[in-house]
Amino acid sequence: METPYGDIPENFVKDMSVQEMHDYLAARGRYRRRAVLKGAGVLGLAAAASTTFWRQPSAFASTPAAPQWIGYGQDPARDIYVNWSAGTYNGAVPSVPRPQVRWGFDRHYGATEPAFASGTVPVPAISGEPTENTVYNSALLRGLRPDTTYHYSVSNDGVNWSADVTFTTAALGLTDFRFTMVGDEATSDSTSLPIAQTIAAVNPKFNVVVGDLSYAGGGSGYYSNGVPTDVSDFSPGLWDQYLGIVGPAAAQSIPWQVGVGNHEMEPLNQNGYVGFTTRFPQAYAPASATGSTVVKAFTYGNVAVIQLDGNDLSAELSDNNGYTGGLQTTWLERQLASYRSPGSGIDFIVVGFHNMVYSSNTTHGSDGGIRLVWGPLFDRYQVDLVVSGHVHAYERSYPVIGSAVTKVVPSGGQVYPQSEGTSYIGAGGGGQGLYTGWYGDTGGGDPANASGPPLLWEWTGSNTATGGTGTSEDIPDPVTNYSAWRHANWSFIVLDVQAPRFFGDETRLRVRAIDPTQNSSGITTTSFPAVVDDVTLIRNSRAF
Repeated sequence: METPYGDIPENFVKDMSVQEMHDYLAARGRYRRRAVLKGAGVLGLAAAASTTFWRQPSAFASTPAAPQWIGYGQDPARDIYVNWSAGTYNGAVPSVPRPQVRWGFDRHYGATEPAFASGTVPVPAISGEPTENTVYNSALLRGLRPDTTYHYSVSNDGVNWSADVTFTTAALGLTDFRFTMVGDEATSDSTSLPIAQTIAAVNPKFNVVVGDLSYAGGGSGYYSNGVPTDVSDFSPGLWDQYLGIVGPAAAQSIPWQVGVGNHEMEPLNQNGYVGFTTRFPQAYAPASATGSTVVKAFTYGNVAVIQLDGNDLSAELSDNNGYTGGLQTTWLERQLASYRSPGSGIDFIVVGFHNMVYSSNTTHGSDGGIRLVWGPLFDRYQVDLVVSGHVHAYERSYPVIGSAVTKVVPSGGQVYPQSEGTSYIGAGGGGQGLYTGWYGDTGGGDPANASGPPLLWEWTGSNTATGGTGTSEDIPDPVTNYSAWRHANWSFIVLDVQAPRFFGDETRLRVRAIDPTQNSSGITTTSFPAVVDDVTLIRNSRAF
């Protein structure tokens, strides 16, 4: 097989995965760095939107670092990852002699922690070219006190320090708390930035991103029969713009719990995810268990959050079809069974991944490759809420069991997931351009503006945990009338947890869609965001 990066013998191709083809070509030096970075500006990336992000022409060890972003470690109450960019550069990789974090209960700090990682994104390169022209640093702070606010500052040399900022560790035990979820953020000053600012303004304990962060990757089409064929729209400089927006606006103080979407599949190693994991070291589940480097789960109070990679099963975008060999689904079922077992301390299970299971939008629609494999698990283990992105709009489904609607729940209504099933929400209004077309009926919000029923992507052969077979096709969805509320606006969701007081007491998870004031050009003010949809999930607690 002929590719832009060299030939692969035809007798090898038929049995090789995307990763194996990548490794074959990389081992032979066939990836051309300048082709991979076409459009990104290999001699200098665009500066980030934030004024705190800066550019140096060569070494910059004496300059304070920015931007910064954080995430939970293995124990959210005691471990925090602190990450920062040392800046972009031209020419040879500069020295970052002493990347470190100072931290403590106030501005006097009192403790320091060296970075455990400092380097560039490992993109295949030739002729000694740099693998990425931004240096990323990461430190892991351990042994912190639960539910405690800490001050921190970062440095490249131990002499010059960034401005003081704070974060708060997770609380232990049952507690009322708030978190947010969003997808499809992008790098717009008029939409992405005010969404991040509004998220920060509602003061969540953490924010979950359900994929498509920077849009540095083209989203699909890098691979033909497993071989990278088109990297013209790979623009890694967008990562620095993205981090320069969300870092100063929110993520330097709010744990940014990120997951992958189709735009995180880049023409890189680790099934395209090495750039993502380099920038976002988090408490990922072991790859030996999940088959993936980007899957994880964590708990806060009586809520479990599971972050999956829908690219593994997607029937619409098949670049990574079946790459975990079914391991991700096996791990998912173990996690769900564990959270539903007596004594787990968990009432609500929230699952996040990028591709939508139920969507009446005209742009992407529903993904049956995921619905037909994970849907039965969500039913069996009474998953309360599934949140996705991919469609750049907001949509909530009525509760569903076995692909059948169990109850009509208007905005302001209540769902009892133990008997009524899983609610599915699309929260892809994080900043990227909106998708305004809709099929079919809905209980509220935007009416249909296209004829015909909602569509569903399915494999013509099989839809299994080890990937789909045959070809993917977009067909009329046999499930109808599931849309409870939909609106093509820039938005995110706020989730408020009311903890139980005793075993069997009601515990509540209230979910609201939040729209900042906006017009067709962007968000005009963050001062008075509106609640456009509101639903409360209610359980009898088993958390004691």
